[in-house]
Amino acid sequence: MRIVALSLAALLLPVLGAACGGDDDAANAALLRGQPLLLVSGVDVPQDGLRPSATFEAGMVSGSTGCNRYSGDFTLDGSSLELGQLAMTQMACPPPADTIERAYVAALAKVAGWRADGEQIVLVDADEAELLRYERATPAGSWEVTALLSGDALSSPITETEITAAFEDEGRLSGSSGCNTYRGTYTVEQGAIQIEDVAGTKKACAEPSGVMEQEAAYLALLGRAAAFTVDGRTLELVDVDRKRLVVFAKAP
Repeated sequence: MRIVALSLAALLLPVLGAACGGDDDAANAALLRGQPLLLVSGVDVPQDGLRPSATFEAGMVSGSTGCNRYSGDFTLDGSSLELGQLAMTQMACPPPADTIERAYVAALAKVAGWRADGEQIVLVDADEAELLRYERATPAGSWEVTALLSGDALSSPITETEITAAFEDEGRLSGSSGCNTYRGTYTVEQGAIQIEDVAGTKKACAEPSGVMEQEAAYLALLGRAAAFTVDGRTLELVDVDRKRLVVFAKAP
């Protein structure tokens, strides 16, 4: 997959006066850092999951445009937010994803600051006009595994197996691990996730070949999850080193 650099640094230098200072700035910054965010407004998006996303963590911003992935560095100083050079994949995006992507990238190019509005994050331009508004992303919902870590690389599930996860209210997790069903618990804080007490039924499946080994590997990966990312259609669980463990797609 080809990567193209988008040079935005020269457009993103204006600094806003801080609306709050001291402890308030620190508290607000904690809402931004490490929290997966999903776009609420600023770009017209359909209701089929094509929602751009962003995560600001350890000096890097990353996310989805609704089609392609992007990443780059950022500098946070009070209410000033400076984005550096962004890199973006170049998959062909069919309508309406192409329109959403162009509008979203254009809005990012105007960002000069930010503010917290309750639990939502608002990115603003040099005149403090709202550009993009995000809400906190959560893993809540029903998902199907599209890839899981096998050795040092992600692999698709074995043909004719279905691995699912339902992140339910009050921290309940359930699903199919390919042969058996399982249950567990989960907790989230900002972008961190911890999955515990995973236990499944004890049925043995002879077919397809390798299904039981795949099941054991999947359940073990759940226990290694340390953080998550979400865009409109994809959930990823990663370990403490940000290595991808499991990739899910939104269930129909």
